[in-house]
Amino acid sequence: MTDQTANRRHECSAVPFRVIDDKSAMKVGLLLAGVALVLIGIHIITYSMMFLQGHGKDGFAGVIHSFVNLGGDNSVSENLNHGMLFICFTSFLYVFHKTRSRLSLFLFSFFAFAWFDDSCQYHERLGIILAHAFELPALFGLREKDLGELLAWVLAAAILASMGVWAYRGRRSGDGTVLRSIVYPIAILIFCAVVFDIAHIMIEGPMADVVFTALEDGGEMMAIAAAATVSLAIQGSYVKIYQRG
Repeated sequence: MTDQTANRRHECSAVPFRVIDDKSAMKVGLLLAGVALVLIGIHIITYSMMFLQGHGKDGFAGVIHSFVNLGGDNSVSENLNHGMLFICFTSFLYVFHKTRSRLSLFLFSFFAFAWFDDSCQYHERLGIILAHAFELPALFGLREKDLGELLAWVLAAAILASMGVWAYRGRRSGDGTVLRSIVYPIAILIFCAVVFDIAHIMIEGPMADVVFTALEDGGEMMAIAAAATVSLAIQGSYVKIYQRG
């Protein structure tokens, strides 16, 4: 009987981890992605009604737009991002508590910082301070405060990178599976936050606003929804992941 139990455990641990196999995580993820897509669509439609068809901000479209604005403070979209990032960093904090995986602690720190930056406007506030402190010039179509924001990003990236090196040096069996699952949502999140943000600054106009806001903030929202899905799946399967390696 003991041998049969051991065999079943071995067979279970031999099954590779796949996010799609976690039905609960996938249901939550599809719901989050669906809500995000609806908000992105409403943002684009109401923005078009306001500016491309001559409707003002005080009209019905303007009220709805301010309610769902992808880049607006305290909007439904921003609060959704806060909630999804909360799912991400609490999931990895739980996995770290159970496994003591350095990678999980690094991922907790990454998503906790993303939540902090989104909620407290870290790079915007520090960017202004750095621009004044170092008297940064305007270069390549970027304003002084834009260069300050990039410098703020570099400082944060340096700290997170040092944690990443620490996590890599202390890597353990199972970390590779976790990293392969979460790396694409993180890469898309960083790309949207940095590249599309810079492009939005350099290219002005109503059409550029609606396009780059959808690409930047909408892309971030979809990436965070994917990250939340992966985080929940990893939290639910951490035993299998770290037993299997």
